[in-house]
Amino acid sequence: MTKQTSIKNTVYLMGVIVLLLTMIFSFVTVGSANADSAVTYSDALSDLKKADNFDVGLYPLNAKDYSLKVIQVAESSANELFVYVYQPCARSKELTATSINISTAIEDIKYRNYKLRLVSSVSVFYKYVVEDLTVDTSVPMRSYSISSIYRAFDKSIDSELDNGNMLTEVNYDVSKQYYLGSVNGETFCKAVDLETITITDKFVGMVRYLQGYHLFGSSSCDSHFVAFNTDKPIDKLLEADVYYSSQKYRFVNNTPVIDWLFPDELKFLSDVEDNYVSLDYTQKVETDVNGFGAVSYKWDRIETVEQFIEENTKMEDVFSGAVLNVKVASYITEEGKQALKGKKWVLRFAETPLSVNTTASTHVDTYGTAVGNVTILRLKFEYDGVTYNMGVIDNKQTGAVDENGVNKPINKEDLKVELTEAGKWVLIALAVILVILAIVFFPYTIKLVVGLGKGLWAILKAIWWLICLPFRGIAALINKIKDGRG
Repeated sequence: MTKQTSIKNTVYLMGVIVLLLTMIFSFVTVGSANADSAVTYSDALSDLKKADNFDVGLYPLNAKDYSLKVIQVAESSANELFVYVYQPCARSKELTATSINISTAIEDIKYRNYKLRLVSSVSVFYKYVVEDLTVDTSVPMRSYSISSIYRAFDKSIDSELDNGNMLTEVNYDVSKQYYLGSVNGETFCKAVDLETITITDKFVGMVRYLQGYHLFGSSSCDSHFVAFNTDKPIDKLLEADVYYSSQKYRFVNNTPVIDWLFPDELKFLSDVEDNYVSLDYTQKVETDVNGFGAVSYKWDRIETVEQFIEENTKMEDVFSGAVLNVKVASYITEEGKQALKGKKWVLRFAETPLSVNTTASTHVDTYGTAVGNVTILRLKFEYDGVTYNMGVIDNKQTGAVDENGVNKPINKEDLKVELTEAGKWVLIALAVILVILAIVFFPYTIKLVVGLGKGLWAILKAIWWLICLPFRGIAALINKIKDGRG
């Protein structure tokens, strides 16, 4: 065997080894990827094409259309629910659906806001999994009533609100009820139109009621509400379902002495929680009074804006005595009244505690709950003698926040102290007595002030002498050295 042939064989062998190693590592990499993604989903367009009546031409690209349009829903063999969405601006603007309102009840609707997870997108066709919703296979026919679908607010294409609220998720009307199941062994899917009601104007806010001052702080009740109008007339609002998110917080407000070293800080003490509440017009709420300076408030869960403003505009006695009276004046701010203007209904959906702790000498601790992402899910109402129960088309909003980033109340409570007639005469008598004492003891008062002044001057001179003492010693030492050299 020649030397040249030996080199060729060596190169050939090395090439085979490299090829084998590449195949092995490729296999390992693919295997790891498959292990990480436990479930492999088919793509959105392939699924939609399985329907005989599906026409791709009905779903064109449109760079200026940022809407979400639900095409179809489907159930998987793993009991998941898929939602297929047409998103016209897919090529020019990447948008992702965030959540969807679904009721699985066939008759008595009960909506929940479910998170969506994107699993496939092909051109304008998007496929999402509805998280935390499991298909109920124990019944042959399932119902999915969908009122609306949401995407996150995008300041580059969406307009901000002009009432101090923050728009967090933008909603799009679906208003469809889907029936899925099997009939005589055949898969069945049918969609029918669903009558819904739309929120046309909305304001999310909060009023704060003092529950009392204590030795080391105070406690209050934050009453959260949403005021709104609808596109359908309502004579009497009977029931409402509301979703909102909440998160407990602590705000550390440092004293001016150390504020330049340690700035004020907002700390969240819990994860964001999802909350659902069902309200009806018979429910009533009353605040507790557990300290000084507070009055009790009462309200209905469902009320008109006029009723709401009247409840929060009053003057009540806290303390009445022979010498003075203490009153609390409550009112809605002008900014709050402007935000409520034109609205008809108010849902007072939640109360959260607020406590202020002043025991620390360096800072004040405020503990409260931040509330946001408020959306109305269902309204039951009467109009012209007929009762309606409908899903709601509504966005998600968060109320105004203050400079610290926490919910800002739209009301004020002022503590007013007033002298009674008897108290005024007592005050005049005290003033006269003080004047007489000042005149009688004027010479002694002057002597006392002069004496105090001399004593204070002597103390200041002694302090100054002590401060200067080290410097005098150093100066004397330097002079002694100089003299020695001389």
